[in-house]
Parts: sequence; C-alpha cells; structure tokens
Amino acid sequence: MTYAALDGPAETAAGRTSRRLTVVLNAAGVVIVGFFLVRQRLLEQPGWVCVSTFAALLAWLLRSITLGSTSATSILMGSDSGRRSSRWERAGTVAAIVAVVIGSVVAVPTQMLGYVPALVCIATLTSSPRRPLKLGLGLALLSLLIVSLALLANGQVSPNVLVGAGAGLLASVLVAVSRRAYRTSALRQRELLDDRLRLAEEREHAAALAERSRIARDIHDVLAHSLGGLVLQLDAVDALLESGRAVEARSRVVAARGLAASGLDEARRAVDALRDPDDAADLPSALADLVATHRSLGAEATLTGEGTVGAVSPEAAGALRRAAQEALSNARRHAPGVSTTLTLTWSSDAATLVAATPLAVSLAAGGPSGSGVGGGRGLTGLRERIESLGGRADWTVRDGCFVVTAEVPR
Repeated sequence: MTYAALDGPAETAAGRTSRRLTVVLNAAGVVIVGFFLVRQRLLEQPGWVCVSTFAALLAWLLRSITLGSTSATSILMGSDSGRRSSRWERAGTVAAIVAVVIGSVVAVPTQMLGYVPALVCIATLTSSPRRPLKLGLGLALLSLLIVSLALLANGQVSPNVLVGAGAGLLASVLVAVSRRAYRTSALRQRELLDDRLRLAEEREHAAALAERSRIARDIHDVLAHSLGGLVLQLDAVDALLESGRAVEARSRVVAARGLAASGLDEARRAVDALRDPDDAADLPSALADLVATHRSLGAEATLTGEGTVGAVSPEAAGALRRAAQEALSNARRHAPGVSTTLTLTWSSDAATLVAATPLAVSLAAGGPSGSGVGGGRGLTGLRERIESLGGRADWTVRDGCFVVTAEVPR
C-alpha cells in the first residue's frame, strides 16, 4: 500500500501546522519530564544515569522534530527534496530506537520517569502506518526485557515496578495500535477517494473522445454527401461547357445550387441534433428527402418500406439516415448512372435499412475505392455509429450488387 501525503495548498498548510504543534507538545513534554527528574535529584545519581537520561530526552526531542516531516508524495516521485526528507525520517527512526533503549535502561534508577521517552517513542513508531507494526511491537518487547534485566540486577527494587512498567507499556501499545488503525482507515479512504476521482476523470475523457468521434462522423456525413455531389456536378458543368451545351450546363448549375442548399440544411440539422438530440426528424420522410436530392443530381434511387412503420429513438433514426446518405453518396461517386434501391424494414424489435447498388467497376473489388471527399471513412464511421447503439452494420457483394445493411434496435 502506498500512502499519499496531503495534497493541495490548504492541506499542506494544515499538515505543516500539525507537525509544528506536535514538535511543540513533545518539546513541552521533554521540559516537564526533565523538570520532575531534576526535582527527584537526578543530578545526584551516578554520572552514567544522568548522561543516559538526558540522552534519552534529547533523542525523544530529535524524534519529534524529524519523524513525520516527510512528504510521501515527494518520496514516491523520487525528487531531491523527497530523498532529503527520507534521510530525516531514517534519522528520526534511529533517534526513537535510541530513546527506547536508553529510556528502558534508566527506568529503574529514575523511578520510571526516565522511562517516559521510551513509552512515547514506542507509541509513535507503532502508530505510524508507514512503518511495519513488528518494529513497534519488537521494541516494546525489547524494552520490557531491558527493564526486567534492570530489576533483576537491582534486587532491592519491588516487583511492583515491573508490573507498573508492563502496564504502562501495554497501555502505550494499545493506544498506538488503535491510532494506527484509525490512520490506516483514513489513508485508505483517501486512496479510495483518489481512485474515484481518477476514474471520474477517465470517464469524462472517454466521454469527450466518444463525443468528438460522433461529431467527426456527423461532419464527414454532411461533407461527403453535399460536397461530393457538388464536385460531381461541377465536373459535369465543366464538361458540358466545353462541348457548348450551355443549357444543360445551366441545369446542372441549378442542381448544384440545390445540393449546396441541401448541404446547408444538413449542416443546420447536424448542429440542431448536437444541441437537442431529442429533436429527430421522421425517418421515412428523411429518407424520402435523401432520395429526392439524389435524383435531382441526375442519379436514380428507389425507396420501399416493409412492415408497420414504428418509432425509433432519435439516435437510431439519425444513424439510419446517415447510412442511407452514405450509400447514396458512394453510389454517385463510384457507380454513376446506376440505380440504388433502399429498403426500410420494420420488425417488432428492430429497424433495418438495406441499400443495394449494382456493381460498377470501382465497386467490383468489394467496396468504395476510398478516393474522393469521403476518403473511405464513411462506412467505417457508419459501423461505429450503428454499433454504439447496439445494432450492426456491414457491407458485402451479393447477387451482383454492393449491399450495405444497417440495423438498429427499436
């Protein structure tokens, strides 16, 4: 498990304030214990007792200054400041171990007052989730062993001192374990919250990508249908003008203008669909308009219906409409002069559109050539659109025709 440090400016400031308060409280504890040790005539004890006791107090103070000052995030990132903080952490751990050992040694000569640094440092190491629990428990057992040996070496001391030391040690460990459980729970909750935020960001990113893909498909459909038809019309106009057939060229220009107007309507409809997806046109009427536009460009197409006309979702209606638009655009571009048959079939659970165009040279290989305005992306976008709605889309050569099938659930 990794333990994240406090994030953000506010929490970082709160963490610094908490550490400063911890240092102040520990320093006050060192002063108070030192005061009572002097009151108990510590200075009249043998020199090694005085030096060891003050060393334990100093190690306690050093532990409070260094331990807990590390930013776990900077350590995990491997920054220079993190490595420096890690060294301080190790120094604090060593100071705590020293305080435990020396405090246990002077516990008996100082009538258990010198044992306070050991108890505090044992509690600190045991309560920290960033350190193994066995470290704190092992130091507790070591401390109890040292105190027991000190009592055996001093036969005049009552065994009640051992009981008191054991009780104090047990209380310290129990409080530390409880504190450790609380901190571990808080850290796990923080990790769960971070995971939820991360998942929410990933979902938003995925939704944004899906929306961009959908918009790209809509733009392609509009451009491939209107601009592709305009290119064909202008090519025809150019050829007619070169041959001196001005009247026919003018009719082509009129048709091209109608196609441009239709393209503008398509663009407006696409924008309206993005703004209000629930505003969907009637599907049979929309398909009839596409067929009429196709015919106005000099191409041939028929639309037939099978089954009882029903309702579909706005997204499904738009997908079938785009499928018909793609099939007609491909027919104009790759099979000019060939009639396309559109069949809309209604069933109880699905609506299916089948577009069949007799094979032309560029369709004989099994699909549109990929040249021209569409760039071969139309059928792939069609499949993505249909499958996103839980339907299916495919294209194949059957009975001498290039057949595009799009089915969406009702």
